[in-house]
Formats: sequence, C-alpha cells, structure tokens
Amino acid sequence: MQSKPDLRYPGFYAFRDWLLGPIRDAQLVCESNQYDPYKHLRGLTGLLGGCLCLLLLRFLFIQSEQQNWFHFLGWLGCSQLQQLKDSHLGSLCFWAMGCLFCYALMPALLVRFFLRERLKDYGLRLPRGKETLPVVGLGLAVMVPLVWLASQSPGFLKVYPFYDPHRNGFPGWDFFLWESLYAMQFLALEFFFRGFLIHSTLPVMGAWSIPVMVMPYCMIHFQKPFPEALASIFAGLFLGWLGLKTRSVLPGFALHAGVAWAMDLMALYRKGYW
Repeated sequence: MQSKPDLRYPGFYAFRDWLLGPIRDAQLVCESNQYDPYKHLRGLTGLLGGCLCLLLLRFLFIQSEQQNWFHFLGWLGCSQLQQLKDSHLGSLCFWAMGCLFCYALMPALLVRFFLRERLKDYGLRLPRGKETLPVVGLGLAVMVPLVWLASQSPGFLKVYPFYDPHRNGFPGWDFFLWESLYAMQFLALEFFFRGFLIHSTLPVMGAWSIPVMVMPYCMIHFQKPFPEALASIFAGLFLGWLGLKTRSVLPGFALHAGVAWAMDLMALYRKGYW
C-alpha cells in the first residue's frame, strides 16, 4: 500500500513526483496494453528494425565503408561524384546523409506505413511542459564546463572537431555547411533512440525501454574517447527520461546539438583557430 506523503516536506515530494512522473506514466502505458497483441508487433518492429538501421549505417555509410558506394557510382558512370572520396568534407557529409537516412527516414517509414501510426506519437512533436526550457538550460549549464575541461585532453583534440576548417579565411562556408549537417544528424539520432526505439518498446517494457535503448546508444560511442563513451550511458538515461517527460525529441536535440557545437568550438579554440 502506498504511504501518504509527509506534509512536513512538500517540496521533496513535489520534486519526487516531478522526477518519477515519466517513469510511472511509462509503466501505466505498459499495463494498459497488457492484453493487446499488437504491442508485440510494435516492439519487434522497433527492436529488429532498429538493428537493421544500425547495420546499414555501420556497413554502408561510415567513412571506412564508403569506398563501396564510390566504386558503384563509378560503375554507373557518375565519375564526378567520386571526387567526394578524396574530400574529407564530402566524406563527412555523406556520413551525415547516411545518418538522416538510417536514423530518421527508415524508422519514419516503418512507423507510418508498416505500423500505421503517427510520427508525433514517437516524439516528433512540440514539447509539453513549462519546465522544458529550464531543464535544457540546466543541462547546458552543467555540460559546457565539463566540455571545457575535457577539451584539455589530447584524446579529445584527436577526435574533435570532425572537420578542421582551413585557417585562411575561417570561418568559411564549408565549416557552416558541416555544422548544419552535423546538427541535423543529431535530430535524426534523437528521433531514432529517444523516439523510435523507446516508443516502439514502451507498451511491452514500460520504463525499461529507456535502459534497453541506452545499450545500442552506448555502443555507437565505442570509437570515442573513454570518458565520452562512459558519459553516454548517463546521457542516454537522462535524454530518455527527458523525452518521456516532454513527449518530444526536440529538447534532447537542442541539448545534444548545443553540447556538440560547444565541443567543436572549444576544440578549435584549443587548436589555436582564434
């Protein structure tokens, strides 16, 4: 039996309800769908479809695998596009477009035409709740100083930024083109992990859909520095909670893109670009 709240500490119980509200709501979704056989199709679509999206991204679009595409384009007679193979910016843009395809387009097609559900039920909607901006602001206030400390590490500077702009005439169009595509792939990433994976498995797993989502999210960080890969576990838990709290992937996108831009700018500063 649930104990009554202690009226001497109303602030504590209000905070507890605010913090645990999304978890309770997720459990209610799971319990309300207890006898719905459709939920298993939805869960399988999320898990198996998610595996397919990650496989295609890994074996078709990362930089070490892109030469297969360029050989194919050359066979088709599109030799001019092969110049992208020797361009670092072109290779990165190709990877970003692959992220948009595998993280956003493929899951969206599964939701709309296979499951026949609405994308807004998977987080593509404006966030709810007046606490969204304060939470995002607090997240940036916490993360930016940590990024500043991490930017002193040689391992950090070896990875970031993904694209080093030319020093003469910086900043140029190439830098802003890359940073724009970089941000867009974060929107796709948030839809895939905090939207598609969580909401497809929510009726089956309830709140456990968040840690299930965190496992592949951590794995895509294996090539990053160890502190960042470790932090992805906690970031994934927080962003999953935030997505359920606001019913939207947009706050997570704003936080994710803001931190990523801060990482690139601080890395460039450490390398003496300004």
